[in-house]
Amino acid sequence: MRLVRRGLRILGCAGAAVIVLAGPSLASATGTVNAAVTAVNTEIGAKIRPYEKLYERTTTRTRALPAQPKQALLQAASALSAELGLAQNPTQILDANLSPEVAGRLANVLTDLLACHRLTEPAFAAIPPGLLPAVLTTGGSLNPAAYTGIRLCGESAWQSTNELELAVAEESNAAAPGCQALGQVNLDIWPVLRVDGACRDNRYDNDYLLTLDVGGNDTYANNAGSNLVDVNFSPAGSAVPGLRGTGPAKGCQRAIPGLTALDCVPTAAVVLDLQGNDVYGVKQSPDHDTGCTNDPVVRRMMTGGAGFLGVGILRDVEGDDTYTGKTGALGAGHIFGVGILSDGAGDDTYRAVRNSQGFALVGGVGVLRDEAGDDSYGFYMPAPIDPNAPNQTEGAGGVRDDEGEGLCDRIPRFTQGAGNVAGATGIFLDDTGADSYHGAFVLEFVGPFQVPSTRAGSLGFGNNQGLGVFLDRGAVSDQYTVDDEPTVAGVPKRGDNVTVQPNNESTGSGFGQGLFVDQ
Repeated sequence: MRLVRRGLRILGCAGAAVIVLAGPSLASATGTVNAAVTAVNTEIGAKIRPYEKLYERTTTRTRALPAQPKQALLQAASALSAELGLAQNPTQILDANLSPEVAGRLANVLTDLLACHRLTEPAFAAIPPGLLPAVLTTGGSLNPAAYTGIRLCGESAWQSTNELELAVAEESNAAAPGCQALGQVNLDIWPVLRVDGACRDNRYDNDYLLTLDVGGNDTYANNAGSNLVDVNFSPAGSAVPGLRGTGPAKGCQRAIPGLTALDCVPTAAVVLDLQGNDVYGVKQSPDHDTGCTNDPVVRRMMTGGAGFLGVGILRDVEGDDTYTGKTGALGAGHIFGVGILSDGAGDDTYRAVRNSQGFALVGGVGVLRDEAGDDSYGFYMPAPIDPNAPNQTEGAGGVRDDEGEGLCDRIPRFTQGAGNVAGATGIFLDDTGADSYHGAFVLEFVGPFQVPSTRAGSLGFGNNQGLGVFLDRGAVSDQYTVDDEPTVAGVPKRGDNVTVQPNNESTGSGFGQGLFVDQ
């Protein structure tokens, strides 16, 4: 298995993943974000403009379909499975009740993910083991120009995902009832392709590269649009077994040690779920975080539209959804990766421990965009086993950090539009609705493999030359709770109808740039 052999040389996990959840309504407020940011700060508007194709949606289908859509889909699935070392010839695709339009759009997404995978794999393998700690925290000696292709591939995968959404929504609108638009299609070609065309209420415990789910109230206990994919555990009945057996995916719960052990590997993935009240991320009793807390946690790092040296996209278009992550989750990009979480409609809830919700680290781009609904954003912090234990000691609470096997870190930080370390750009966008926000600041925290950082914040905050942008454009009242937000003379506190400009201690003065805008 070429991927695993290369992965043994390094300590990271990366790839491309996409989740799309569409519904019958495709109304969008796209095309105006950059104008809104530029209107309040031209410098920040110019800085996020290169990423416009990542935070705006494509609303028309312009890419050509393959000449033989089902055959193209079969070939793309075969190629991806072979490159993962789990080769298959999924001829059941030819018998599936898929229209040429939907089959062709699926093939386009898989083809893009194959291209992204082929960028990520050699980039991942090229990082020497001894350099990875420095790369994870500072970018090491990596040249940002060498990773432009990942961003461009992310743009292409995002476009093909949008076009797949449009195609499926069109067939849903033409059908009665809409959830039967794809008939009783049921494709399960682990770990490459999963299609449910009948609106079942599914629980996804294994990782896939592309999942199309037409509807139903689904639970994603897997990678959920993260490019860190677990090929160790396959579902029962899979044509090929997992490398370590059958059962629920575990993924990367540990940082460097987990990556070294190939608990997850770099590849490409997509999920499309058309509608329903869905759950992304499931709290369980601690596994790797045992010793820090007894509280239930999401065990895996980097889930829910997260990209590590690759592309990860989660798109949910309709439903009252619940998003829960751990760290590096819910629209997060790391090491020049692209992570996108895009939600179209519904009253949604977002929670993670830290480094999430439109967060980026070390040259990455992380985007969280919610287009409509009365939404709630915040963090959860697992309670300590020993209330008297100092932070970063056993029993201190929180979850483990990235250093060695991990110290217990209970400091909340970097959520809702935050960037940390040079070149990182975290973008948080909420278009409409009466929303509630809970973020946190800390004057100093100790990061793994680095000197103490003088600042960490949320809600439009940049640190160590990173950029964080927060924009809420809803014309209704929003509620803000911001723990330990610094008081700066002449600078307003974050709140409804407030703008906090960059270059002060509340947005990362001297160490990065943040912009907070509530309109």
